[in-house]
Amino acid sequence: MNLRQNQLVMHSRNPLFYGWVVVAVGFLTLGVSFGLWYSFSVFFLSIIQEFGWTRAVASSIFSVFMLSQAAMGLVTGHLQDRFGPRLVIPFGAAILSISLFFTSRAQSLWQFYAAYGVVAATGVSLLGFSSHAVFIPKWFVRKRGLALGVTMSGIGFGMLLLIPSVEWSIDLFGWRNTYLYLGGLALLLVAPLGAVLLRRSPEDINLIPDGDRPDQKYQERPASVMVQVVDEVWAAEDWTLKKAISTRRFWFVLIAFLFGSWVYQATLLHAISAMVDSGLQRDAAATYFGILGIAGSVGKILFGHLSDMYGRERINTLAGGVTALGLVCLMGLSWMESVMPLLFAILFGLGYGAAAPLFPSVSADIFLGRSFGLIFSMIYIGAGLGGSTGPFITGYLRDISGSYAIPFALLFLNLFLSSLFVWFASPRKVRKMVKNVAQLH
Repeated sequence: MNLRQNQLVMHSRNPLFYGWVVVAVGFLTLGVSFGLWYSFSVFFLSIIQEFGWTRAVASSIFSVFMLSQAAMGLVTGHLQDRFGPRLVIPFGAAILSISLFFTSRAQSLWQFYAAYGVVAATGVSLLGFSSHAVFIPKWFVRKRGLALGVTMSGIGFGMLLLIPSVEWSIDLFGWRNTYLYLGGLALLLVAPLGAVLLRRSPEDINLIPDGDRPDQKYQERPASVMVQVVDEVWAAEDWTLKKAISTRRFWFVLIAFLFGSWVYQATLLHAISAMVDSGLQRDAAATYFGILGIAGSVGKILFGHLSDMYGRERINTLAGGVTALGLVCLMGLSWMESVMPLLFAILFGLGYGAAAPLFPSVSADIFLGRSFGLIFSMIYIGAGLGGSTGPFITGYLRDISGSYAIPFALLFLNLFLSSLFVWFASPRKVRKMVKNVAQLH
């Protein structure tokens, strides 16, 4: 295997590489889908108020949602590998729209489980994180972390725009009508964009990743950094799901997903409730949640780019530390009510934002290949387990203790474990970014 095969270097690129169009559509799609996802933290209090349920019971709806969308990820990965985003994304938008209609009519817990917990989760899975984590990495190699970061930053913008809007709409029109409006948004915006503009890979339109030109010579306009294959045997393996699950790295990444998702989903679901417990008004809490979303967008781009430069493990650990500082601020809202909510929103948003680009990048660095969609979807079940367990246990501990202090304290341990298992997976020992010494001379 020669140097050209070991290292992917930069050639001259077309000024308007279509991969960035795919990123832009993904940005909008994730903004809508995750705005709907995280708006449950606002609906959460309205549902408790109407039905008189405990936080644990209301949290269980979200737990079923998280587990269902993660399990559906196996189907999503297979459908993306086979049919691509032009069919999968619009199909998911249609399912999500239908599910929100039935959610708006729900009168009992089992109806919430069915309409939101299962059917809405299916739609979100088809057009959400696990779906984009399959096809976006195919468009980029050197800028994979940055491209995923930009795409996933749509989540934050969706939170910034939709969460306060949802709170406003619930106040004016009620939570049931608000779900109807959100369903229409998914159907009328997301589905047409996906059907018209998305493509599965650059090869579908006779391009190659990063917009490189195949006729360019090796010496022309080399990059300042390039991808170096460290473990040639591992990288050359034709990874299937059966082969992947027999490795320790697969389980290390899955466990890292589990603990990380526990922290992020538990905090995101209960943050508004915790701020209201501390004396903030619901509209103020929703505004801070929107700021958290935009900070998350910055974190996705920032930490995604930094991970391309300095390695996934280091930057994931750094982001975990920033997330922990945000949690300290959330737990200390009563100390300085005028400052702590803003610090929580900024710091937690920045830190949590790193997960969206880093977890797919870590997985792709290790297992990228023709079956990556299925492999990543199986790994993503770890996120579903953590994301379903964390919110429920957090709500249960809040109910029995009367405070969020104990369940939030548990999140620090989970952050540490998530970072530790990314180090155990060691993607840098398979592929890593290195400086191109030739360009420096």
